[in-house]
Amino acid sequence: MEWYEDILGLRVLKDYGKTVVLEHDGGIHVCLIEKPPHIELPDNLKGTHPVFSISPGNIEDCKTALLDRGVVVLEGGSKGHFKFRDLDGNLLEAYLPGLYEEDRFKPYR
Repeated sequence: MEWYEDILGLRVLKDYGKTVVLEHDGGIHVCLIEKPPHIELPDNLKGTHPVFSISPGNIEDCKTALLDRGVVVLEGGSKGHFKFRDLDGNLLEAYLPGLYEEDRFKPYR
């Protein structure tokens, strides 16, 4: 949980052992559930992952801040839309809402 607290700025709201509910300042909740190693995810769930929104005020620094903290950011993407991994290799994504719809965000595509 420390990684999610220190790197993403989330805080633990509830800790149920193998299930932890994290919260961001905006009241957004993320639920992490530990999967037993012998259980495989169904094919329709393998492509799912949390997507965090980037606020316009943080667009310049978000990706750089993660890289500076040693986070594995996947190749490709842009300042406004990129994927990264937590310490366990779980896929996460950051996205600026309106990135592809609003002209003012063209430089971040």
